[in-house]
This record gives sequence, C-alpha cells and structure tokens, in this order.
Amino acid sequence: MQGSERSNRLLIATDGSLGSLAAAEEGVRLAKLLGAGVTFVGVAHAPLRVLGDPYYQRALGKNLGAMRAALAKSTPYAVERHVEYETELLEGSPAEVVLDLARSRDVDLIVVGSRGLGPTKGALLGSVSSEIVQRADRPVLVARPVDRRTGRSTRIAV
Repeated sequence: MQGSERSNRLLIATDGSLGSLAAAEEGVRLAKLLGAGVTFVGVAHAPLRVLGDPYYQRALGKNLGAMRAALAKSTPYAVERHVEYETELLEGSPAEVVLDLARSRDVDLIVVGSRGLGPTKGALLGSVSSEIVQRADRPVLVARPVDRRTGRSTRIAV
C-alpha cells in the first residue's frame, strides 16, 4: 500500500486436519514470497453449557488441547521458512472467530483448508471453509491436501 506503514499479514486457520496443514504450508509459502507475517489461529469449539460445569470444563479442556496440538503442527512451516508468526488459541464458533479475528487484525488474506468433502457431504455436514468464503470481507485462499491419485494439491482463491 503506497504511503502506508502497515505490514502485510496473513491469517491461517488450523484444526490439525490434512486440509489445514495444506493451508499452513501454502499460507506460509505465500507469506514468504510477500514478505508478510502470519497469524495461526486454532479455534476450540465451545461445548454445550447444558452439560453442567464439570463436564463442560472437561470437554472444553479437551477441545483446547486439540487446538494447541493443531497449532504445534502448523507453526514449523513458518519456522522452517523463517517467516515471522504468532499464534492465537480461541474459543467459539470456528468460522465466526476466524472472521472476527481477520477483521480485528485487518489481515490481507485468510487461508483455510478444505477437507475436500465435495458438494453433497459438504452440504450435509456443513463446512467452516465454505462459511468463511461466503461471509468474508477480504480475500480467502482455500487449500486442499495433495490428492494421492494425482500427486497434486488444489488452491482456490476467492
């Protein structure tokens, strides 16, 4: 941006899935090319409060632990490529939290993974990446893991 001191920043959402690892790899590669920093975000889905406090806390702790592990799997991509990064571990609805964080940090690009469920399963199961793409107010890059049959990965920018 001309006349601006703003630094470029990418937000990479991760949940530890193969799709999110493809997003981490692709996002970091792009950040390196652009001289941008990266924020990795893991969002622990909040359990239902009706479970009661001890069960709620146990379930939340388990979800937070899973997201810590997901972040730990993603950050080596940045370390390996010498890309400046930070991590955020948050709680809530994953798509909502990612979109809110992207707005509050004014990131230039959101990078998410896709599990490649296809239109039928994706419609039935819902998709965080689809919701982010539909509701984002900034560019989104969707990365899919390498297809074992073709040896190629897919990247879709919207």
